Amino acid sequence: MSIKIETAGEMMSHPPFCLTGSTQIGEAAHTLVTKHIHGAPVLDDDGALIGIISESDLLAVVASAAFHSLPAGNVADHMTRDPVTIDAKDDIYEVTRLFREGHASRLPVMQSGRGIGIITRRNLLLAL
Repeated sequence: MSIKIETAGEMMSHPPFCLTGSTQIGEAAHTLVTKHIHGAPVLDDDGALIGIISESDLLAVVASAAFHSLPAGNVADHMTRDPVTIDAKDDIYEVTRLFREGHASRLPVMQSGRGIGIITRRNLLLAL
């Protein structure tokens, strides 16, 4: 009897909800809240992954802007650049390792250099 080992591509959410670097912070925060998601990949104009933005990133910016009456800017100004990613063919063990080591709370799933989905801790728990 063989046990099927899931891959990142099998357990990911797809297509991922994405933002662009030019999205204004207020719009990004509103969108994440209304869609009930905790973060999103950030793409350039050609659709390439350039970063990731999380609720924590947005909270820091929005709170600072609110308290100091400063403009919040856009997503590219506040995102995490070069996020940890995972290949669609990587197995559940690699996904687990990355989450356990604290590298990220969401992992963009890549295939042939393009983002095709996202894995969150919830996706991993469902797969386990």
